[in-house]
Amino acid sequence: MERLIEEYEVKLIEPECAPGSARYGAQVSLPGDISAVFPYLNAIMNNARYDHENTVLVVREPEQAYAFRPREIRIARARDWPQAEELGSEIVERVNRIWQRRDSITPSFTEKVLPRVLDIFKLLPRNNCEECGYATCMAFAADLRQGSAQIEQCPALSDDSRGMILELFTPE
Repeated sequence: MERLIEEYEVKLIEPECAPGSARYGAQVSLPGDISAVFPYLNAIMNNARYDHENTVLVVREPEQAYAFRPREIRIARARDWPQAEELGSEIVERVNRIWQRRDSITPSFTEKVLPRVLDIFKLLPRNNCEECGYATCMAFAADLRQGSAQIEQCPALSDDSRGMILELFTPE
């Protein structure tokens, strides 16, 4: 069977805006462009946000978040190198399975526009307490938008603000 991703490299990474925070993710580097699979992923993966113009697909799942770009997949929340490697392998296999079934999937090119970072930031406490692992609330808002941070990371967020942020990510 045809595989879209044959080779890849997994790295354990720290958020660029929060070095030393002891929060990690995984980066799957790809030698080839995988953007042809994005409409199929968008069609079947729950909580996908597809930005066709910028060629990015963000998927939020209960335990994980992914940001797909043409030559890379970023995965939020990896404890250590073994887990990063496991998460990378799992998502590569999942992408390959979806690619192999693409003839039975109706691709979705519907763009699910992500909210602006500033709109998210305005709903955060804006106290730069660093309890979320980020140096600033703006940095947290940027990663929240891209799917590499989770709303639960902000302990100072009120239930009302949490609900309003979640509404920003809900398509109309």
